[in-house]
Amino acid sequence: MALGTRGSLYEVLRVEPTTMISEIKMAYQSLAKVYHLDLSGNGRDFIEIHKTYEMLSDPTARVVYDISLVSRRRTRTTSFGCLCWSGFHPTYRWEIIVEENGDN
Repeated sequence: MALGTRGSLYEVLRVEPTTMISEIKMAYQSLAKVYHLDLSGNGRDFIEIHKTYEMLSDPTARVVYDISLVSRRRTRTTSFGCLCWSGFHPTYRWEIIVEENGDN
């Protein structure tokens, strides 16, 4: 299992973003039992799980991470110009405006 290929920290621990800290702790403990250095021999996965747990179990760090996650999602959406207030609509045809203005 390649944990590093996951999209978010929540996916590493296999929990939802709305999960309580106690449930995050249980998820961490169950994954730590499987990926512990003494049992699996793969240190990278265990270290990633541990760092993810440290981040999501700290309420302040979790809020900062959640805000950055939302910010990244918004950046992806706005990079395509699909927001209504930007004045750009990908299916709106500019030729219609020219014809309506009476330019012949």
